[in-house]
Amino acid sequence: MRLSLRLWEAVSSNSYFKYISLIAFLLGILVLAFCIRLQGRERIPDGQFTSNDAYLYYWQAQNISEHGHLPPVDERRWIPNGRDNTQLLSLYAYVLAYTHKAITLFFYDVSLYQVCLYLSIISFVIGLGILTVFLIKTYDLGFATIVAILLATLPGTIDRSTIGFSDRDAWCWMIGILAITTYLWKEQMQHGKQRWIATAIAGFTVFLGGLSWEGFGFFLIVIMSVELWKFCTTDAEDNLKEYILWILMFVPWLFLISPAYRSGYRYSTYIGTLMLVPPLVILALKSIKYLCLRFVTELQPHSRKFTWGLTLISISIGVIYILLQYKTFAVTAFPFKENRLMQIIGELADPDLRYWVGRYGSIFVLGSIGFIAASLQHWKWNAFTLAFALLLLSAAVFLHHPITHWIGHNSANLLFVASLPLTAIGISIAATRKQTSKNELALLATLVWFILWVSLSRNGKRYDFFIGVPLALGTAFLMRYITASFNVNLKFGGRTLHPKLITALFTTAMLTLLLFWNPVGGHATRSLHIAKKQNIYPENQNIMHAYKWIKTQLQPDKTIMAAQWDYGTQLNVHSNVKTITDPDHYLPHWVHLYYRHVYCAQSETEALYFLKTHNATHLMLTSADFISRAGKNSFVGSDLSFDRHFNLYPLLYLPTAPGTQYALAPQRQPIDTFTPNTDLTFIEIKGTSTEKLTAIAHFKNEETEQIPYVAFHGSKRILSEQTDKTKKGGMLLKFDTKGILRNAFYVPKSDGIVSHLNSLYAVNTPKYLKTSIPTIQKKKIDRQTYKYGK
Repeated sequence: MRLSLRLWEAVSSNSYFKYISLIAFLLGILVLAFCIRLQGRERIPDGQFTSNDAYLYYWQAQNISEHGHLPPVDERRWIPNGRDNTQLLSLYAYVLAYTHKAITLFFYDVSLYQVCLYLSIISFVIGLGILTVFLIKTYDLGFATIVAILLATLPGTIDRSTIGFSDRDAWCWMIGILAITTYLWKEQMQHGKQRWIATAIAGFTVFLGGLSWEGFGFFLIVIMSVELWKFCTTDAEDNLKEYILWILMFVPWLFLISPAYRSGYRYSTYIGTLMLVPPLVILALKSIKYLCLRFVTELQPHSRKFTWGLTLISISIGVIYILLQYKTFAVTAFPFKENRLMQIIGELADPDLRYWVGRYGSIFVLGSIGFIAASLQHWKWNAFTLAFALLLLSAAVFLHHPITHWIGHNSANLLFVASLPLTAIGISIAATRKQTSKNELALLATLVWFILWVSLSRNGKRYDFFIGVPLALGTAFLMRYITASFNVNLKFGGRTLHPKLITALFTTAMLTLLLFWNPVGGHATRSLHIAKKQNIYPENQNIMHAYKWIKTQLQPDKTIMAAQWDYGTQLNVHSNVKTITDPDHYLPHWVHLYYRHVYCAQSETEALYFLKTHNATHLMLTSADFISRAGKNSFVGSDLSFDRHFNLYPLLYLPTAPGTQYALAPQRQPIDTFTPNTDLTFIEIKGTSTEKLTAIAHFKNEETEQIPYVAFHGSKRILSEQTDKTKKGGMLLKFDTKGILRNAFYVPKSDGIVSHLNSLYAVNTPKYLKTSIPTIQKKKIDRQTYKYGK
């Protein structure tokens, strides 16, 4: 121990060694973050990714590499109209393409695919490095170390920044950090040339973010909140020219360069409102204040009241606008998630408490408490309302499911909605503080970041990737708050321990417990597992075989493939064929029409009408489409009365009683919105001929009923006599050519469901019916046999 103390004293007294140690320590954390996210590389087959959206950016990057730019319309997607690329914010795809071109100038063997694999990790590590350097400058090394280690190891920040994920999340995360930290960095500078340069850099990074993602405006709102705070807490507008320079770096250029900001539609409808309007509103408020206080001398003694009046008027107008546009937001904006298609997407599902614990251990609790403690420490009793609002918001988000169970869904939503204006009121009260505290702008920016992204993640799992930064900062705030009392020298072994050493030892012990001790989270014990277990798309390698078959056996320029939307860009990349839908969700109602008129078609003719409308030549169907996705697909394909919604339950064999040919029981399903567990207990099938079987269903309420079936004997389709005379649903049976039952499914009661199954399986080839392996529908649409209409 004495040796350690002497070493500590030696290091503390040598500034050069401290500088070298700081760089080495920072690089060590970045290498740790990189190595964790590098795990699982050997699991990824060549040409595949661990996210579905990665195929979209890879496809775009291929087009950019080939042509130098994206074409105005992608004529190989969303046939027959094509994908309007002018509505896309595709900077990430350009970065992929031109990074590859730059690398190949020196390393010829590096492929575009390899660049796509690694760029998400590199983006995260760069963003982490920028944030760490900023925190060292703003706070101290110990504070920055806590945040960096947490961000490097939190499972919530790992899964969307691992090798092969290759979506733009990590890139946007990096740009968001760069935009906010450069802005806060220039706020710490003295007026002069360097501050003007930093202002221009801060505005340019917002420009990059605006060209990268439709949701980047939420990062901009963090900066806008700081500007509004400064507007309300100062008597004069001394930095108006600086603010004008900042917005000139991105507002006019986004408007001129991207048509999505000038005339956005569908999911791009409101990106101009989100990215361009808030800065211009703040500019208008600043200009009005500057002019009024300069030329109306009577207002100068009342500048604060005048400022608050302007602020309240502008906020009221904004709230009224949002309320008036709510119905449009419901179908164009992901946070509102009223669109049925958005409701079935896994990454937009509501997270539960187990999810938060698995992703963030105890950090989501400590981070929330840390913000409350930091607010009270900075703004004293002025922060009491804010502290209560943060407590309410944290409970409404992180304890969403338990609270819903206790007080009901509507009351839980009301609690969450009430917490949002309460936080705004709390921040407003905190702004009335008498004295300015050190680093309060950094705290405010982190608070708003926390409020925005935590609120969004309540109804969408994918957004929780962006809450890692505020949660890590909140935890560091809490540790700093606790160790602030360690200002007494202690003696150990005859030597006096410096308070900084005591703080370092305590912080190390606490951080070790949080990282590795499961009773208090132990999230680091799951970090490598999270990095290694990423799903590979497509998950079934038989689908990859189907893609290869399509590429080798079909003509790319003449093949238009109708398929499940999540196969769209995979087909573009692996099979080089045209598609009618894909994960881009450019025209979501087309996905509804595909599910309704193909997946839930009531006849072969209905399906063929839709396929002809899109000039489709081939239809790709897999076993997963019919079985595990039945509830979700038919949910999207149904009308408002759910006329074609159904679930499909695989049946398992049971020991049979005398006189019973087969006894089948439903396989237990995970309890979720679309595939609940059925009330069916088991089904007895009697008879020796596949054409004259009797199926008796037994239910949990002890009722029994004979149910109809659709059977396939080899390539022959057989309908039972009572097809439309059931109240309890029906069955789908698959026999091989020897008459042995190979597959069986139970379908609960739904209007026209038996005829639906009949028609769906009628368009499949006998080869598909003989196996559960996903395959491709190989029969072209015969335009000579069927008469089509538009």
